Amino acid sequence: MRLRFVISILVAVAIILTIAFWLRPARLNITTGTPQKAVPVTGAPATDASNQSASTVVPPPTTLPVVLHTNPLVTNMARIQEVIEKFVASRNKPIDFYGQVIDQDSNALSGVVVKSVVQQITMPDSLQGPEFVGSKSIEVMRTTDAAGRFEISGLEGEGFGVGLTKDGYEAEPNHRSFGPSGGSFEQPVIFKMWNTNIHEQLITGEKKFPIVPDGRPYVIDLAKGTISETGAGDLKVWVKRPSQITYGQRYDWSCEVDAINGGILQETDSGSSMYSAPANGYIPSFQFEQKVGSGWGDTTGPQRFYVRLDNGQEYGRITIELYARYNGQTPGLIRLSYAVNPSGSRILR
Repeated sequence: MRLRFVISILVAVAIILTIAFWLRPARLNITTGTPQKAVPVTGAPATDASNQSASTVVPPPTTLPVVLHTNPLVTNMARIQEVIEKFVASRNKPIDFYGQVIDQDSNALSGVVVKSVVQQITMPDSLQGPEFVGSKSIEVMRTTDAAGRFEISGLEGEGFGVGLTKDGYEAEPNHRSFGPSGGSFEQPVIFKMWNTNIHEQLITGEKKFPIVPDGRPYVIDLAKGTISETGAGDLKVWVKRPSQITYGQRYDWSCEVDAINGGILQETDSGSSMYSAPANGYIPSFQFEQKVGSGWGDTTGPQRFYVRLDNGQEYGRITIELYARYNGQTPGLIRLSYAVNPSGSRILR
């Protein structure tokens, strides 16, 4: 949210500076009076006052440049004020959010304390410059009802975060923030908390395996934390790219992750902690192909999966990243972190 706020301030600065330049004070040169034509002298000059006006040249009134500096300070400030007010109003929207808290078994949790901090854009204290546009945090406290529901409304802001607390439970470690609105009464945003007494004996590890990316298969045994080109295991992985490449050269490459005697299911919710493996939806493998000219890169990036292993007798989670080119000494690489529950339970914490 901090990044979005900085971007908003920069946009406001650009708008205000543009208006200030457009409305800068103008400099006008204005002459007053109209020159009269000179009357030619006829005859001898007269000596009495009655004929003096008829015998002399009447000069035109003195023509002096009068420089008028228009001072649109009040007008400019009023317009700047209007721009800032519109900007602030565009960022602060009515908060209208519906949530529901459930436990690890999808049962509603009542009595959960919901702490929210609403971020609100504020007007400057004075019109000395756009840098005075700021923000303030408004704390909001709610408690879930018997159905585990809560609602945040009745104020304005550009977004907010949510924190959950309840004795005997801990929230999944998701760093979740929201815009002004989210969910509905019929379909609230779901938050999950776990009973702190639930802990399984998991097999966990973090590994980095150098490989040759020529398409040869590698077998990974998650229980042992080993990799080999032959033998039994849980995952089969290969990466294939051209054998000869130079630094900076782009190339087509592909890779695959297979679950041996099991299945794999990609996790699409980046905020999920993957504490409980789904019962269904698994497929045999994950395939990735990269072509030159299509957002090219030489890594899959971290990919998160649930895994069902040993013909459905075990469940786990993995985060895996495959490199087609790692560095000059290591042509390819597999980065892997995992947690497997050997008891057959789908709980992964």
